[in-house]
Amino acid sequence: MMKMPARILLILLCAVLITALPFVVSSPNMLYEVKMELMNEEEGEEEEIDFTEEEEEEETGLLERFFLSTARAEEDAAEEYDVVEEEIIEGDLSILPEWKLPLDFTPAPAPKKENYTEDSYEDDTIMVKMEHRDFDEETKIHIAWIRIADASQLRTGVYKPNKLGSSNALPVTTISRKYNPVIAINGDNFTNDVPKKTYIYRMGQTVRAKGNKLKDILIIDDQGDFHLYIKSQGLETGKTKNNKVVWMKPEEWEKANGRKMSNAFTFGPALVKDGEIVETDTEYSYNPGGREPRSAIGQVGPLSYVIVIVEVNNRDGRSGMSHGKLAELMHELGCQQAYNLDGGNSAEMVFGEQVYKGMPGGSERGITDIIYFATAMPE
Repeated sequence: MMKMPARILLILLCAVLITALPFVVSSPNMLYEVKMELMNEEEGEEEEIDFTEEEEEEETGLLERFFLSTARAEEDAAEEYDVVEEEIIEGDLSILPEWKLPLDFTPAPAPKKENYTEDSYEDDTIMVKMEHRDFDEETKIHIAWIRIADASQLRTGVYKPNKLGSSNALPVTTISRKYNPVIAINGDNFTNDVPKKTYIYRMGQTVRAKGNKLKDILIIDDQGDFHLYIKSQGLETGKTKNNKVVWMKPEEWEKANGRKMSNAFTFGPALVKDGEIVETDTEYSYNPGGREPRSAIGQVGPLSYVIVIVEVNNRDGRSGMSHGKLAELMHELGCQQAYNLDGGNSAEMVFGEQVYKGMPGGSERGITDIIYFATAMPE
């Protein structure tokens, strides 16, 4: 018969387990350890797996970084995108407070050439991993997976910072040389499309703040999170002036959202919003149902992004991707928010010495702006 002290000890142990159960269930690392212990017991403990503190912290850090406040907050969705991140890019990033880059057009520190490989770049503050796929015999897809340590490393560059409204333009490769990107992609070429009705904000400066009922708008805040507005809905103030809608100014948007605005774009369409594919608008500009060379940017998780170039051999309507297919691709890549950028001859990505174009056989098109990711490591 069980002695009284042992029985009391058993009761106390059960109470502790019941109390701790919710915390055990909510911790992926603890679940993993329990699972491994059970497996070892079943196999006679043939192999002991010992995780270091750094490896445990790495797993925990990945889980924390992949929670996106503007995306679906369900636990199962967060775990799904943890898997995507761990398959593509692993490791921790860090940044000292004094390394944070200013919100202006100051060039970033130059990346170190020795940190580039054919398909990757890595330092303490940024990781980039390239991937290349064949969509079909005539269409290639160039994908860049990107993680940064701080939102200030997601930046934009323009041809003439002192003349933001200037229509003068240069190719992506030329503009990139001014800003030292680790990787760069074309922007929305904002002076070339609906010049008087666009919401354009670049590195803390307002170019224009007009909504556009025909176009979707992307706003990036100071924490690096994406906010999408379908045909400008959500940017209205609820007021009218001369029977025209009054749109939020950047400072009004900041007050309403509790975030600072870093950059805003008018192009689109939105491809993925809050983890769901946006239905193709057949009336949208840029030949939405046609097969074209394209470029796009998406947010996968906190400070985690993907940029894409769709390359074609011939712009003959038989190669490239439609908006719908591009949206499916961005969703497949795990994007919570994704946005179409300028395509055709404008679609271009610069990664170190490598250049990926939407139309490799065509001439480089002059544009007014780029989106780029920079290292924060001081030179």
